[in-house]
Amino acid sequence: MSRLIVKTKERFGRKKRLGEENRLGWIAITVVSAMIGGALSGRLMTASAVQAAAAAPKQITAQKFMLVDAHGKTRAQLDVTDKGVAEVAVFDGDGRLRGGLGVAADGAPGLGLYGKDGKTRAELALGGGTARLRLFDTAGTPQAALGVTADGDPALALMDKSGKVRASVDIATDGTPTLRLLDQNGPRLGLDLTSDGRPGLAMLGTNGATRAALTLNADGAGSLSLFDPSGKVISGVP
Repeated sequence: MSRLIVKTKERFGRKKRLGEENRLGWIAITVVSAMIGGALSGRLMTASAVQAAAAAPKQITAQKFMLVDAHGKTRAQLDVTDKGVAEVAVFDGDGRLRGGLGVAADGAPGLGLYGKDGKTRAELALGGGTARLRLFDTAGTPQAALGVTADGDPALALMDKSGKVRASVDIATDGTPTLRLLDQNGPRLGLDLTSDGRPGLAMLGTNGATRAALTLNADGAGSLSLFDPSGKVISGVP
């Protein structure tokens, strides 16, 4: 009886080991199959992507492209206007123009930002060699402008509610800075500083002619000059 029990235990032990070996073997086969399947899937996906890229058109020609959102509303537009301006227009969720980037037929680029009412609020442009930035009020009237000419001369202008320049600051090519104050018809007061450091103040009549000037000479002495309506000196101190 004891021999039978021992043999039964040995047989049972061998079956148990064989079962574990078989189970481990299936696990290994499953892992290897998954790795092979994943590799093949990645290769198939890569091949599909390559085929799709190869089948994509190399060039699309059209006069207008429209980009719509999930509700079918136009959010962006790419086209060429009747005036020959190639532009990208961007709209908000209500279909209102809020931004535009364009290049004119003569090559002048420009960027515009617009309020909810469609009126221009900011403009950045390059034309005639002059780079400029203009800011507008809610009515679409320019209120401030900053520009740099092709010669490198910077200038700043401030406008009134009608859009007329009322104050300006510029620096000439020789380095001379000038501040001008204007009425609705033109400059009335000018303050400048020469390249060698001599300040000057000029008051102008309604016709633009200088009527009085206060300057500081090279020797450090001050001078006051008075002019007639035609701009001719009539008196001075000293």
